[in-house]
Amino acid sequence: MNRNIRVNFLEHPLLKDNKTVNRRRLILFYSLFVVTILLLTQFDKIFLRETFYGYKVGDVVEEEVLLSKSLTFINQEASEKKMKLAMELILPVYVVKDDISLRILSSYDEFYSKLTKIDEDEGNYRAILESMESHYPGIQYLNHLQNIDPVRVNLMLNGARAVIEEILTGGLISHLNESRSGATGLIDIVHSDSGEKSTQMVENSILIDNWQEKARSRLDKFEFSSGEAKFIEMIVYYFLEPNCFFSADLTDLKQQEVMKTMTPVWIHLDSGDKLLSKDTVMTAFEMEKLNAYLDLKGRFSLQNLVAPFFYTFLVFVFLLVLLIAFPGTAGLLVNPNLLFSLSWFHLVSTLLIFRFLSVPGGVPAVLFMPTGLVCILLSLLRNRRETIVFAMVQSVFVFFVLNFNSQAMYMTLFSGLASCLVIEGAEKRIDLIKGGVFLALSQMALAMLMMMVLPLSLKVMLFAVVLAGINGILSGFLSLTILPLFEHILNPCTTFRLQELSDLNAPIIKRMLALAPGTYSHSVNVANMAETGCRNIGANALLARVGAYYHDIGKIDQAKYFSENQKEYNKHDDMKTTLSVAVIKSHVKIGIEMARNLNLPEGVIDIIAQHHGTSVIEYFYQQAVKEKGVENVPLEAYSHSGPRPQSKEAAVVMLADMAEAATRSMQKPTVNKLEKYLWDLIMVRFKDGELNECGMTLQELETVKSSFVHVLTGHYHTRIEYPDREERK
Repeated sequence: MNRNIRVNFLEHPLLKDNKTVNRRRLILFYSLFVVTILLLTQFDKIFLRETFYGYKVGDVVEEEVLLSKSLTFINQEASEKKMKLAMELILPVYVVKDDISLRILSSYDEFYSKLTKIDEDEGNYRAILESMESHYPGIQYLNHLQNIDPVRVNLMLNGARAVIEEILTGGLISHLNESRSGATGLIDIVHSDSGEKSTQMVENSILIDNWQEKARSRLDKFEFSSGEAKFIEMIVYYFLEPNCFFSADLTDLKQQEVMKTMTPVWIHLDSGDKLLSKDTVMTAFEMEKLNAYLDLKGRFSLQNLVAPFFYTFLVFVFLLVLLIAFPGTAGLLVNPNLLFSLSWFHLVSTLLIFRFLSVPGGVPAVLFMPTGLVCILLSLLRNRRETIVFAMVQSVFVFFVLNFNSQAMYMTLFSGLASCLVIEGAEKRIDLIKGGVFLALSQMALAMLMMMVLPLSLKVMLFAVVLAGINGILSGFLSLTILPLFEHILNPCTTFRLQELSDLNAPIIKRMLALAPGTYSHSVNVANMAETGCRNIGANALLARVGAYYHDIGKIDQAKYFSENQKEYNKHDDMKTTLSVAVIKSHVKIGIEMARNLNLPEGVIDIIAQHHGTSVIEYFYQQAVKEKGVENVPLEAYSHSGPRPQSKEAAVVMLADMAEAATRSMQKPTVNKLEKYLWDLIMVRFKDGELNECGMTLQELETVKSSFVHVLTGHYHTRIEYPDREERK
């Protein structure tokens, strides 16, 4: 069913009838939006062509230039120097591979163990030493150890191990990475297993080329002879190998961490400061200032000219998609004047605020946007769904025209949504003031969240929050002041206007009571049923009630031609069926004319026009078929002119009108009988396609049926039959 509704939505009868007019309106509003955006965002770039646009480094400044507004920009050259210095101060990272250290020490301990376990037997001792000499070819003169005191041998071996362990612990660097040496002369040493870190000077680092100096300084503590020291160095040299290597990954990671914390060098110039001095030579820094100023004012280009056309077109497409996707917003396509007028006002006022309003202390100008006021008015004049669509589309517009200002976009969107919520259910005009207070609280909370991400002082932040609250309260007061003007000009279906029309003491209703009492009674019953049904499905119950009161006002001057006002004589008995049908059908057109003369809202007039849809006037159609035969009776001639109901309210009034009239003739109605009978009637309208364009679902139809049953059950409840006076005697 939803698919059919969307297809038929595009074939809206009112859209068909006003196709040319609506197309012209859309073109007009589209052009107005584009021209507005161009004038307010590109004016300086199109009409104010400064003479200094073509300056280059080395040119002589011809005229002094003063800033018309404050300018803040990034000094690229200083920022690059700052970054370069920070990179040079980053220490390169070298990693000590602890597994290499462990392997070297284990190998040495094995060597040491073999020497210390040699048997004291001289022959056996010599053979083992010669065997070890062949196993460790780099260590010469092992066989001479037999001539040295074993205690002294132990001392030399322990000294060698101490030297190896000390060098490996500090890290034996294979080679220094000159390209990443930095400017400090320091390096970071990190152990792979323990993660222990240390910093040391490059000149104190142990390299594969200078480890002997470290070894000698260590051996000097043991007072070895020169021969013993050379023997120990020979052992150390044999076992030692580099275990410390440059880590590009860890060094790059440190650079990335520093880059994340780096801030550019900002230059701030106040309004009135000198930007360029006459007869001075343009330097790189002067060009940087000039380019920042031109970026602030904006450079004119073909892209600047074409972008508003293209972007506005995309937003209009986005709007049409939302209108099709959101049920209950089709009316914006039929009569878009209010939507586009408020949208244009909001856009222009926002642009003017951002362009000309100077806010002290860095308070964002978004706090002065009239989004709350516009959305309150639109929600009252149209409906909440259309206002939500407006807020979504307008936030996209504002985002673009304010140079992709995300704060303005979020403020427009959330302030618009908050406006819909705070005035929901407003029944009295004083409720607008209450809604303004709640809107103020909402905007204050939103402003607080926005200010928290900005580098503002607490005083400025509180000032901004207060401004947001004042904006909300003013929105409520101004909407109360402006709404009557809109009601007078546009005559919309606001809650307050509908409440005025729901007064049964209105002259036209009292005239109906006097001239067509049956129609009056019928209209009141239909109003009760329609109001209950609409309330239960979430539609506009007050609009349905008022529409039901006025749906048959076209019968007032021809009351005797309608059955509810007839007593015994039926005028149609003496008329041709074609004439009777013309009279029956005419009450809709007459009702529309009377409604326009009474200046009723368009929503009420729509219900009058649609409350019969294109349904067949069954009684006279069947009579004509009996007289002429079915092939000689065109169905269209005996059907109402339509259009079919385009809203849920109009559909519910149509069903209530049909149900109230049909159940009048029921004898002793019960709940079960009413439920079955009403559902059959509703299904007739459903199968005839009368409900295809109103957006109602089967579940909502079931709810409406139950609502009707509830009202009619109370109306037709069983009464006690009292005996008359004669029977009591």
